[in-house]
Amino acid sequence: MLRPNPNFKERLRDTFHMHRGERRGLLILAALCMLAMCWVTWEQWLRPRFVEDPSTLQVVWATLSDTTDAGSAYATHRSFEDVKPFNFDPNTNTAEQWAALGLSERQAASIMRYVERGGKFRSKADLAKMRVVDPELFALWEPFVQLPDQAERTPYADRDHVQWPKRDSAWQKYPPREPRAPREKVELNTADTLALTALPGIGPAFARGITKYRDRLGGFTSMDQLAEVWVLKDKPDAVERIRELVVLDPALARHIPINSCTADDLGAHPYVGWKLAKAIVAYRTLHGPYLDAESLKGCVLVTDSTVQRIGPYLDFR
Repeated sequence: MLRPNPNFKERLRDTFHMHRGERRGLLILAALCMLAMCWVTWEQWLRPRFVEDPSTLQVVWATLSDTTDAGSAYATHRSFEDVKPFNFDPNTNTAEQWAALGLSERQAASIMRYVERGGKFRSKADLAKMRVVDPELFALWEPFVQLPDQAERTPYADRDHVQWPKRDSAWQKYPPREPRAPREKVELNTADTLALTALPGIGPAFARGITKYRDRLGGFTSMDQLAEVWVLKDKPDAVERIRELVVLDPALARHIPINSCTADDLGAHPYVGWKLAKAIVAYRTLHGPYLDAESLKGCVLVTDSTVQRIGPYLDFR
């Protein structure tokens, strides 16, 4: 029969041991939590809801609706029977004219401030959109507003002949920008990361990936090898964009002396590897030096695709 470990009881007692101040604080916190729960329960579910008499609410609402602020710019329920409209242009009206048309002093000041800050009424619809204009009052004004119902729009075919105003004197201060000269292309086998990053669309990650893989190869011999760069493998659009920004001189690629190199030197190339390099060197030791790329096929592990890839990097002299 298993017996409880006495050390476990002591560790458990030490874990939950609290002195008098901690126990008092814990009791106060628990009491506050209980009071909060009781208050929420009362407010949400137990407190009785008193519904006011609907007739009383209607009287209060009617009283509030009839009370208007004389100085408010958005006063409602005003009477416009005494307004006598006349022909006017809202872009040139004075405060006295707006007052004669039924607007308060603050409403008239709001419209005039809009015009002073560069606003312009191009149609009756623009005036009707002003928040200080009551729809009922605008209905009285509409026949007298000296503006078209809708603003006329310049057809797209005619917009090329419109002389648009210049916003400020900066347009006259600086001469028009000359067309940018075509960007000079960068040689891919000699460019460093700074030169590649300066090209549009090539960031630091692309530049580092290109130069790192180029150094492993000993230089690029074909533009198609850009697609083998690890950061560009799944980005054919980026490869095509880079091809348009660079030029390639295959003669700058580093060549490996195939008839004198060691297996370590040859195996460091990404296209060969240690296993193939060891076989190529062993075949050379048994059968003599290689004469050309086709003679590499004498080695059993060398295929046509291998010769096509590694051939441009080999020196058979």
